[in-house]
Amino acid sequence: MSIPLFLEAGPLSPDDLRRFAPLFAAAAFDFFPCETALPVPWSDRDDEAAGEFVPELAQIRQSRLPMVSAEKQELFLPVWGGETLCGILALKGGDPGLYTMPEAWLDEQSHLISREFFLLKQSCHDPVTGLLNGFHLRRELESQGQGGETPGPAILVLLEICPRNRDAERSIRYIARASGCLASMLGEGAGLHHLGAGIFAFLWQDVDMEQARHLGETLLLRLRRENFLAAHLGLAALDSSGLRKRSSGSRQVLDEAWQAMAAARKRGPFSLYGHITSQELDSHPFRKIPEAAARKLRSLYLGKALFSLALLRMDQEPVSNHFSKRLKTLLGQDRGLILLSQREAFVFLDGMDLKAARLWLDEFRGKMEALGGSSFSGGLASFPFGDYKKSALAMNCRKALEHAAFFGPGSLAVFDAVSLNISGDIYYNQGDLVRAMAEYRQGLLLDPANVNILNSLGVASIQLNRLRAARDCFVKALAVEPGNFMALFNLGFICLENRQITDALALWEKALDRDDEQTALLQQLGVLYYRQGRYTEARKLLEHCAALLGRDPQQGGEPLVVARWLGRACEALGDNSAAIAAYQKALSGNSRDAGSLSRLGCLYAVEKQGLEIALSMCGKAVELDRGKAGNWLRLGRVQLMAMDDQEAGRSLRECLRLDPRQREAGLLLGEIFIRQGRPARARKLYRNILRYFPQHAGANEALAAIS
Repeated sequence: MSIPLFLEAGPLSPDDLRRFAPLFAAAAFDFFPCETALPVPWSDRDDEAAGEFVPELAQIRQSRLPMVSAEKQELFLPVWGGETLCGILALKGGDPGLYTMPEAWLDEQSHLISREFFLLKQSCHDPVTGLLNGFHLRRELESQGQGGETPGPAILVLLEICPRNRDAERSIRYIARASGCLASMLGEGAGLHHLGAGIFAFLWQDVDMEQARHLGETLLLRLRRENFLAAHLGLAALDSSGLRKRSSGSRQVLDEAWQAMAAARKRGPFSLYGHITSQELDSHPFRKIPEAAARKLRSLYLGKALFSLALLRMDQEPVSNHFSKRLKTLLGQDRGLILLSQREAFVFLDGMDLKAARLWLDEFRGKMEALGGSSFSGGLASFPFGDYKKSALAMNCRKALEHAAFFGPGSLAVFDAVSLNISGDIYYNQGDLVRAMAEYRQGLLLDPANVNILNSLGVASIQLNRLRAARDCFVKALAVEPGNFMALFNLGFICLENRQITDALALWEKALDRDDEQTALLQQLGVLYYRQGRYTEARKLLEHCAALLGRDPQQGGEPLVVARWLGRACEALGDNSAAIAAYQKALSGNSRDAGSLSRLGCLYAVEKQGLEIALSMCGKAVELDRGKAGNWLRLGRVQLMAMDDQEAGRSLRECLRLDPRQREAGLLLGEIFIRQGRPARARKLYRNILRYFPQHAGANEALAAIS
């Protein structure tokens, strides 16, 4: 058994000149007194990457020597990956003496800088996953916003997927499996890093915190469906201007993301937390009211048996005190006006129930409009109402105000079950599942048959691994609305987790009848069809899913996952050309997808598209994931095609060690033993197959042939 670590990063490649461009450029300034340094990748498969430097590259490819122009102060050095040309390093400006150096010296510097680039690549290499490491992440964070361009928003994501194994080998395999799943889900463009101990990091570019929370929630759900035990996600926004001004900025954002991940860990097995600044806390939709305002409210409702409370908020950001002046003009201080700011105010309506309060607010809105100025929205709550105490009304008004925001400017909403659904969703999107569930439960007390709240509570329960409670929610939702898509979809996952395959299929097929444009359902049902051997149906759904994703690309690498399973369905149907195209698509965004790499290599061998390439691909797949018996089986198949019984025997034995039920591996290894004149070993293998599969025709025939 070989060590399951990637101790070598591999030779320098054209892709490295793209991936490590800022790092390589910074290293070039240590070697050469130039003004600008730009690594330019080149490969025979992609001339476009050379851009404006095509003529220089063409000359260097022919001469294999540096190209210099003292007049233009330009120097182009070949960058080598061993004996292979990976691209050039384009240097301009700076010390004129650089451009008059002898050709022999420049050629020597070309090899020295190539060696330096290789060592930098090795220093950025994580041996457990083969991904980039923390050293590279730090340099990437420090490079944010450099180059003169104003960067868009970006979010640093730390994701903890810790193994719970007692030995190092299983822990490494768990982390390596996580890295492969993440790479397929996110795509290689995300710049996935492994910082050690199952902690991954990447950047979401051009995404604000709210969008990142939504993306993070989707990612956590997908990780849970991949049967990981737990995942905690911490988010921190990058202040690119700050990172440019001080070297400590990258450490600060890492600390913020780490603290957010620690907070997420306390919220449940699959949870997230976004770092919140003091300014964001002050603007939180459910922030506490100032103590002075709270005291005044208490004095107003003390001893009152019936009253309503309205929270009014100007729809636009205030530029003056005009809104508060209008309120004071119409209400004065004797009507219970409590100003919170130049934009918000409470109005205490003594002796009014909800109906009377709404009539009063409609009349009051007309008076405010007569005075001119910006429109305002309102949230209204009353006492008595359910089991709520008087002290809860202020927060209930805030929740009603968030409810009113759904109807646009100038709207009014009364606190009810829908308000609690909305407030629960806000907490849920912020990763606070415990508070979200509390809001949903309060909403169900007011409206037990609210399907939206039942679905929301069910999804939050899934995130906290409370599957029985989640099932109850979805069953109740379907009792109210039998065709509800979300309840059907999510209940299907719970059935699948409990190995109730027939029930899951029935639920998802019913959901498909309701909506056949939901890519998440198409993907999951397609995969389930494949696993059930219904390959034609699987292919149809996955092709439809791929087409929808192609028309409306999503953040991350979801199309890569669909392509992987589409390839398997096509392969099972014998359509090898379609399978090859699908696997190539899956690998185009995630070159570390071991399963697709292994299957593609095996198909190359079957279709006679290059046995050496097939061997290389299947061997690479085993390096990426040594714990999958199927990868060893396919490597053994290709080695047999290459007439290498010795290496094939080793691969097939490892396959059987990992999974003794691998029938094909047993049959192939038995054939090798027979060719080697070892029928007793072959007989033992065939009997082992029959122990698991007594009616296996191939094993019975092979055993009869040597008996």
